Amino acid sequence: MYSIQKVAALAVASLILSACASVGGSSGLPAGQTVSLVNSLSWVNPVDGKRDGVRTSWPLKDGRLANENFPLAQLKQCDSKGQCAFGVMRAQRSVPSFVYAEGGVNVTFALDIDVARRQAARQGEVQTAMAIPKDVPALAGHQDIRRTVGLQYGKVEQVELEHGVRYQLCAQRHDAIGKAIDVCEIPFI
Repeated sequence: MYSIQKVAALAVASLILSACASVGGSSGLPAGQTVSLVNSLSWVNPVDGKRDGVRTSWPLKDGRLANENFPLAQLKQCDSKGQCAFGVMRAQRSVPSFVYAEGGVNVTFALDIDVARRQAARQGEVQTAMAIPKDVPALAGHQDIRRTVGLQYGKVEQVELEHGVRYQLCAQRHDAIGKAIDVCEIPFI
């Protein structure tokens, strides 16, 4: 028979171990180091044909990561005959979970992309809208991507999507004064 003290000690030990294994638990990083998720959503600009988009960096802390609403963007896709259609993209990224792993972070992300003739978005007090004229062929579609990726520090993962859209993400460590330790080769656009 186990004594009450032994059972209590086992319960406390189990609780401590499960806390370390939980989402956003022990990072295994040296004291003072932190980790950020660097990510980018990019597309081909329909006017000049160059890559356009947005790159951001978000700190991984408290087992959570802020949702990100990307700016509205105009997309263009042409067929082999040169006939082109345009669309407006609205995209949002969320990270429902992450777990520190040996040499990096395992991240589960969700990327919701909506392409239509007209889109509107509201962020705080700012309301934006964009539309394709009615006499222009329009793109339409919805992509709901949910993946878990093992990000090694400084290594970029890339996801190619419809209509020339690309999502990139990378885990980057920072020292105690905030200087980047790893280089995430995601271009500033």
